[in-house]
Amino acid sequence: MEARPTVSVVRRLSGVVVAVGLWLTFTSCQQDAGDPQKVDRSQVVAADTSGAKKSPGTSANVRSFTLRWRAGEVFHYRIEQISEGGPDTARTYSKSTHWYTRTVRAVRSDGSFETVVRFDSIAVTGSVKNTRAGVTLMEQSYRSNDTSEANRKRFPQFASIIGEDVIVYMSTNGRVEQVGDVTPIVKKISALAGQPLSPQMTEQLTAQVKTGVYAAFMLQEFVPYPEQGLDSNASWVNDQVSPLSEIFTVATKASYALGDVYEVRGQRIGVIAATVAGAVKVRPLPPNAPMSITVTASSITGSSKSVLDVDRGITLAKRNAISMSMTALVRAPGGQRQELSQSQSSITTIELLR
Repeated sequence: MEARPTVSVVRRLSGVVVAVGLWLTFTSCQQDAGDPQKVDRSQVVAADTSGAKKSPGTSANVRSFTLRWRAGEVFHYRIEQISEGGPDTARTYSKSTHWYTRTVRAVRSDGSFETVVRFDSIAVTGSVKNTRAGVTLMEQSYRSNDTSEANRKRFPQFASIIGEDVIVYMSTNGRVEQVGDVTPIVKKISALAGQPLSPQMTEQLTAQVKTGVYAAFMLQEFVPYPEQGLDSNASWVNDQVSPLSEIFTVATKASYALGDVYEVRGQRIGVIAATVAGAVKVRPLPPNAPMSITVTASSITGSSKSVLDVDRGITLAKRNAISMSMTALVRAPGGQRQELSQSQSSITTIELLR
């Protein structure tokens, strides 16, 4: 489970870049009915473990995990996310389902992988509500099978990525090394939005597409592998500090344990359980900052269950549930004080399909 409890944090840049920032809140893809893609019927999936022979992870002789894709392999994944977060006066609710295809183009000389990622379709529903007043402030919905020009122009940040092949380089430990050229996507966003982009905006949007879309979704797919291998209890711990915004960071500690290992058609499929705990911290502010910020209370908790091909490092299924709450005190030089509270929760389910 990633120490990323806020996959829906929105970075408000300006103009069309704001729309792309909404990816982190609303993005998810769903394969439309009747999708003609062919899939590999021999692919082992999580459901195949039902009734299969199993043994405890502590006796399965699993010492580490390494990603072992083969050139030419094609994987189809579905990601479903339900999230809720924000202050009571503008609380965001979203539900989405995401389908994408990953093709392994090549295994490089250092063992890393050149892959091509394509988002096949997108379905999103979202709303913003003032829960104190019981008022719905905004409602949105998008489906990529509605290819009308009006729908595309209304949601350029989604329409621009459908069917686009983007190269993503992955390491053998399941980390994104580099995202390739996304210029065609950036140009489509600008054209659909009817808004020319300055060089600075183009640079910001390009970075947002690479990190907020492709790198973020690929990260969701993988269980963080142990750097030092599994211990004698078939477990490991992952400590991580991640940026939450320009002002805050999150520090988390996730504990993983390999449970039952199943034998399915010559493959060993393991179940990994995890728990996470952490806190939100304030980044050092510049000396001339017009305010001071103190986190007076925060909590991050979560759990995860993953199904993994333990010999090839391939994720078959994964479910993360994360909750975060934070209270911060903002002080201005004139003595004004304001207390801000926010909470957020999300459930993300990933499944390899055939």
